[in-house]
Amino acid sequence: MLPDTLLEMDGDEAISYATILAVAATCDGEFSPEEMSAYESRVASLLYQRDVRERLSEIVGEWIDIEYHLDALSADSVKLLLRDTILMAACDGKYTDEEMKLIKQVAKKAGVDDETLNQLYLWVVEGWGWFGRGHQILGISEE
Repeated sequence: MLPDTLLEMDGDEAISYATILAVAATCDGEFSPEEMSAYESRVASLLYQRDVRERLSEIVGEWIDIEYHLDALSADSVKLLLRDTILMAACDGKYTDEEMKLIKQVAKKAGVDDETLNQLYLWVVEGWGWFGRGHQILGISEE
């Protein structure tokens, strides 16, 4: 299994992480199949906590106070959220203005400079390449 420090989050921190990631997935007004899949895969490890599942179900469609939820996260959790927000925003193949605004807000809270942010964007591109290479090895066409 891949290491995942999300499993170490308590209930409140898990809710804040999942809430902001949901904003990243939907802030462009769409929730594409790629975004939904990425969101579900990242948040699935948090759902073993019953109260997290219930609270996430209750907030669907509500206005989200991003700063409130950012303040609920530890320094490391904000950094993980930044990484996953960038990944989430890239799922549909483009970064919208809304997604970029959210990424910058999370990056600021995380204390991440532009160079580190650029490295994260490159990490996403490399990740897609790595994943695509698996398809090439197996002879699976990518549409």
